[in-house]
Amino acid sequence: MKPRIGLSSFIDPQTRADYVSLSEHYTRSIAASGGVPFVIPQHEDVSAAEEYIAAVDGLLLTGGKDLDPALYGQDPVAGIGAFGADRDAWELALFAAAVRKGAPIFGICRGCQLMNVALGGTLYQDLRTQRPGTNAHSPENFPVDRLYHSIEIGEGSLLHRVFGKKSLRVNSFHHQSVRELAPGLEASAFAADGVLEGFEAKDRSRFLAAVQFHPETLTLRFPEFLGLFEAFMEACRG
Repeated sequence: MKPRIGLSSFIDPQTRADYVSLSEHYTRSIAASGGVPFVIPQHEDVSAAEEYIAAVDGLLLTGGKDLDPALYGQDPVAGIGAFGADRDAWELALFAAAVRKGAPIFGICRGCQLMNVALGGTLYQDLRTQRPGTNAHSPENFPVDRLYHSIEIGEGSLLHRVFGKKSLRVNSFHHQSVRELAPGLEASAFAADGVLEGFEAKDRSRFLAAVQFHPETLTLRFPEFLGLFEAFMEACRG
């Protein structure tokens, strides 16, 4: 049986009604790598997270808006974007339920940041104002399916096992990033300017990994990025 993958989504307010939204790049990449995607709607009752996680084999935390800095003990600084406590609370509940279940968890962009915060880490709220000298990580009007900058990959990491190389070109659409890495995690990749681009659990007996870039938008033009999703599917099969 194909693994069932729960994907976090968000509420998208429209004129006539609010919609449950998620980029189709995520669902397409899950399907192309051998999984069955299940979009999990944002829920007001965080206790419902247990039921959703019970129904899936793995959790993918997706990209989106900024995280509330109060989650890691800070007030907003100049440069922070929009954030919403409801989505934060719901995805933190999904993450916690998946950890309790021992389900594989994969985070992308915002998902990467949320996982780090959930485990006790912190973020740069805005790279441009808080980390002078940082390269441009959120280019305007740049296609999502194009390669933008290189990352250096740690030997022996999940990324190294998947791609078989120490350097890789990726895309980039973020202005926040991991600042202090949470206990129990280790970095797996960095950009040339030192910005963290990937991490995984120190405990290699389970799949808990995240990347700051967006592999789901690259899988059609650059099939090697399907390898990340295939590794996730393998873990979800048990």
